[in-house]
Amino acid sequence: MLKKQVLCLVLSLALLPLPGCAAMLERGHETITTHVDYAVTEDESVLRAETYQGLVSAMLYFVNEHRRGGTIRLYNYTGDVEADLANARDEVMYKDPLGAFSIHGFTYDLTPILTYYEVELRITYSRTAQEVDSLREVTGLAGVRQELKRLVSGQEGSAAFLASYFSGDEEMVRNLLYLACMSAPGLTAHHDWNYFPVSISLYPETGTRRVIEVKLPLSDGAAEEEKEYTQQLEAAAAALLEANPPAGESYTVEELAAIVRNAHGGYDRYGVCEALGALTGEPATAAAAILAMEYLCQQCGIEVEPVSGLSVLWLIVAAEDGYRHLLPSMLFTGEDEVGWMGVPPEPFHLYTDQELMELEEFGWEWDTALYPACVDEAGFPQTAQAEE
Repeated sequence: MLKKQVLCLVLSLALLPLPGCAAMLERGHETITTHVDYAVTEDESVLRAETYQGLVSAMLYFVNEHRRGGTIRLYNYTGDVEADLANARDEVMYKDPLGAFSIHGFTYDLTPILTYYEVELRITYSRTAQEVDSLREVTGLAGVRQELKRLVSGQEGSAAFLASYFSGDEEMVRNLLYLACMSAPGLTAHHDWNYFPVSISLYPETGTRRVIEVKLPLSDGAAEEEKEYTQQLEAAAAALLEANPPAGESYTVEELAAIVRNAHGGYDRYGVCEALGALTGEPATAAAAILAMEYLCQQCGIEVEPVSGLSVLWLIVAAEDGYRHLLPSMLFTGEDEVGWMGVPPEPFHLYTDQELMELEEFGWEWDTALYPACVDEAGFPQTAQAEE
């Protein structure tokens, strides 16, 4: 019982706003190869370099090939060989994404020979070659979000991928993971990730090209529990939709919101925090009502996306006039005490970006770079409802 109350409290309070970031880049893949001056032998186990960057590239070549050793011959090298070797080793081991992700140990021996220096490398790895080769490469914020959604919707407990043009930190990844969890209202165990510890690692910690690794604390039997819950939720939603057919050919956002309002047993800060309970008559938290609404929208083909704000979760939905904000209070009746969310339950209203920013009672804030713009298609404020 205590665990349930704690989980519900956590779900009732969304994470802090995401840090400011550039507009989303389209997800894509890229292949980056390491350039080396040239190989001395046919099997490329001996490479030649003449500059510091050539030295780094030669080391990276062996790492990218997952080799446990190799030889680099430095010809016409005018720099400080010993200092450059140490710096190049650290750059490959701690600043390169694949090196930081996979290298366990990196040592070398330096031998002066008549016309060159010979460097013998010994490399040990904490990851297998298969783990490194299986890293998916994605581009930008959109690519990172897509991979996290893939992780949430799958049955694996972890994922690692290589992200380029992404400068976010661990907190941003955690918040993006939270949004991915909230995008899957039919997967109840995933919402526990806000209660149990989630492991997020970035290799390296800073930069614009890094390996991101996420490990989720899924319990034994979680997959079977998810399947059972999803079946129950699907059945509950189907029964409600059958009992409340749309007035037209398809459901409107307001019609689905009315179904949610009539389905749960009223607002309760300590009530259920899952979509199923909110659709089967139990007192519901704001998060439960939002998840229930999101699920019905998904079932009815209405585009919907959860939004993580200052201290509450809400939705952006594709309404008749474009994208709009749907606040939790719109999913409760006038008798429910939800004034703490800053907006009265009635009348039902979907908000544009500008309207939501003007709600001084609560101070709604969100990262606009992560979501579609909610504006009036005609280019003017919707004065009819906004002024009431």
